[in-house]
Amino acid sequence: MKSFNEIYEQIYTESNEELQILKRNRIIKILIALIIGILTLLVLNKIIDTAIPFVLITIMIILITGVVISKEKYTPTFKEKAIKPLIKNIDMNLKYNPKGGIPSAIYQKGEFEKYDNYHSEDEIEGMLDGKCILRMAEVLTEEESTDSEGRTQTFTIFHGIFGNIEATKNIGTTLKVRSDKGKFGGIFKGKTKIDMDSAEFEKYFDIYAENRIVAMQILTADVMEMMIDFIKTSEIKYELTIKENQIYIRFHTGNVFEPKMFKDVLDYNMLKKYYDIITFIFNVTKAINKAIENTEI
Repeated sequence: MKSFNEIYEQIYTESNEELQILKRNRIIKILIALIIGILTLLVLNKIIDTAIPFVLITIMIILITGVVISKEKYTPTFKEKAIKPLIKNIDMNLKYNPKGGIPSAIYQKGEFEKYDNYHSEDEIEGMLDGKCILRMAEVLTEEESTDSEGRTQTFTIFHGIFGNIEATKNIGTTLKVRSDKGKFGGIFKGKTKIDMDSAEFEKYFDIYAENRIVAMQILTADVMEMMIDFIKTSEIKYELTIKENQIYIRFHTGNVFEPKMFKDVLDYNMLKKYYDIITFIFNVTKAINKAIENTEI
């Protein structure tokens, strides 16, 4: 596997100039839309004194249209020129499909939360150690709430990267590692919260397991150290579920794999974050699968 600096230098050399041009064109289109919106406001304000709500709606439509048009080429090109080679260089067997996603039925098996709306895109698919199917994608879950007057509001529950990896064998039980200490306690009713041998690990995670012995065999000292190191260095909250012969992991990153409007087109820290998350998924699930192979079930 190439280092991130090697990958970044390659992407920058091959694609930075093209992406910079597309970004400038996008900014120009947005500025034109903004100018048209302001001129519309000035003209209609003189024609119709009571047109303020109409004018504001018109400006919003113009601006939204301008932003959408400006993204039509820039965002797909960014994903093709930056995200795709980043993923391919992490592992040659990984396939990236920005229009694909992970079905909600798979996400639900991780037993993270209940939701009303589900969206997924930017699917990454491949094999772990040449034998275990690995899938990850951006996932957004939402909750809808309707008040007494029938007005509906939508709230984001989770937005980030979700991964599903095959385990090397069926552990015959469920193990959950949660970082929201206490928040999801009701979800695990009937499950047993267990104490680990690492006090530092318990600063970051709560463990719920139906079989304490299996949980202790899987969460070895090496696995716990790896999980602690990642959350300390990345400061990204994440959770993990191992259920029968599947591993589910998710990262609270917010929106991913999209170009940033007010940052460098090939923002080093943004791409480094994606690199770190994907390589961590590979490394931690390899370590977990190794521990699973040694469990006495």
